[in-house]
Amino acid sequence: MAPYIHEVASCLEVVVRTGMGIAVFASVLEPREHLWRRLALIALACMAAAAALVFATNSLIGAGSLPLLSPAASAAAMLAAFSALLVACVFAVQWLFDCTPWTALFCCSAGYAIQNLFSGLAELVWICATGSPEVDPAEKAAFIGPYQCTVWITAIAGFAAAWLIARRMADRRGLEMVSDRTMLVMMAVVILMIIGFDILIKSLCATGIALPYAILLRLVHGMCCIFTIWMEYELLVNRHLEIERTTTERLIAERERQYQLSRENIDAINIKCHDLRHQIRQLAQGGAAVSHEALDDIAREVDVYDSAVHTGNEALYTILTEKCLLCQSESITLSVVADGAALSFMEAADIYSFFGNALDNAIEAVRKVDDPGRRSISLVVRKTAGAVSVHVENYFEGTLAHRKDGTIETSKADKSSHGFGIRSMELTAERYGGALSTKAEDGIFHVNALFPPE
Repeated sequence: MAPYIHEVASCLEVVVRTGMGIAVFASVLEPREHLWRRLALIALACMAAAAALVFATNSLIGAGSLPLLSPAASAAAMLAAFSALLVACVFAVQWLFDCTPWTALFCCSAGYAIQNLFSGLAELVWICATGSPEVDPAEKAAFIGPYQCTVWITAIAGFAAAWLIARRMADRRGLEMVSDRTMLVMMAVVILMIIGFDILIKSLCATGIALPYAILLRLVHGMCCIFTIWMEYELLVNRHLEIERTTTERLIAERERQYQLSRENIDAINIKCHDLRHQIRQLAQGGAAVSHEALDDIAREVDVYDSAVHTGNEALYTILTEKCLLCQSESITLSVVADGAALSFMEAADIYSFFGNALDNAIEAVRKVDDPGRRSISLVVRKTAGAVSVHVENYFEGTLAHRKDGTIETSKADKSSHGFGIRSMELTAERYGGALSTKAEDGIFHVNALFPPE
């Protein structure tokens, strides 16, 4: 029974170190509900599978039903086993975290490469220290010994360093955006170039190759691991750049649209001014007798242009004046309580773009509301304990569709050219160290932004 326990422990050791490598990247993903319960079930399944595999293999060999394999067949069996483990890890990551298959492929292939890198590094340190290209089976068999200590110290130190680097290089949003089929190629590279090469090195060392060759092969294997990780990171960065470029193009188009809206509003003001001059001219020609109804009508017209909200911030004043005029012309109530001075840390262009997008989205939604009592928008900007909060809410009709990443799907037919208003606001909030969230409930859409103290 003792040899069986050792073999099971050896299998589980490989699984644990592989999981540690994958966790370097997967830890930034959004966990699914009951993560620890799921993880415990996976651990139990791994122990049961390892025990069943070891028991079945030893029983077949002992009964003579399974002959001893040749070195080539043994290497092929190991390659198949490690490949199966890698594929199983992909499904495990998807079960534990809310991610796409491509993201799971990235985490597993990159994590497996890291695990092989540090496993090979431990082998290199050991053969350099002992002067032997092959690890003594007795050393491997010991639960606690110099070799096992070397393996685990290298693994823990290496994974900790890799985790710190990976947290800076790849965030949750970046991993969630991985959707490149090249990940399948990277998986094949990991299986053939890294796992296969590692098995080949171990087989050659078992045949007694010279120490310099063993060291050289381990160094080449480490370079292959680093190259694979670098290639995957490059794929991630290129995907990031592509998305940012597309987003930038959409934001430029959005600003052009904002400019056109401003021009249309200015034209509307000019038309209204022309109408007011005409009315005043008619009253002047009519003499001193002016009806109260005519004066009330002119007063209402003037009120439209006196609807500006004085906030103490020129950029906010400009965008609110424009949107107040637009709301007045469409019978929409815009309520504003804003401390414009609290936004002094933001650039004027960012204020115009941020609040312009927020109010445009709100106006677009309220336009579809038939009930006059629900055709309203509320905007609150205030400073509390040094932090600045922005809250916008409006009524809407129908239901809102959500994408897989939780963002709101645009309701317009041309989805490729729309839906970047919220993304633009998110980028602006992130630029100033803040965060933005949206929520829709009971027919009311909420937008909340929080900017930290300066």
